[in-house]
Amino acid sequence: MFMSDVSIIVRKMRVIAEASLDKYDIGFPEQLVIMYLSAYGESNQTAIAETLEIDKGSIAKTVSKLEAKGLVNRMENPQNRREKSVVLTPAADGILSDMHAAHKKLDETLFAGLTDEQVETTCQSLSVIADNLVKAVGDGRS
Repeated sequence: MFMSDVSIIVRKMRVIAEASLDKYDIGFPEQLVIMYLSAYGESNQTAIAETLEIDKGSIAKTVSKLEAKGLVNRMENPQNRREKSVVLTPAADGILSDMHAAHKKLDETLFAGLTDEQVETTCQSLSVIADNLVKAVGDGRS
């Protein structure tokens, strides 16, 4: 039952996340990269792939899509010309603003009917579960 509920939550959250930014033609993988860069700043594709636990080829394609839309720039690393750093452009600011608003609305939907204490307990429990899995499988999150 637990795994079924988690699967439903993840799938429905993805659908809502994609629909909330439909006007920008930004898919869920692109949203993940934008959120990563917003949180961590300039980064290389390898670090993005490792943190998001997505293969490097998929990250490269996602970054290419974002670059074509003018939302990120790739810059050559002067110390390692084979490595490209990725950074958000100012054009991503509007998307980030809408993304934060959409996530706030999603939180309200997710936690509707729960008390603040229940929300806190749920978040703490999920954090412990995530940590247990990281210990069992390895760290792919920061």
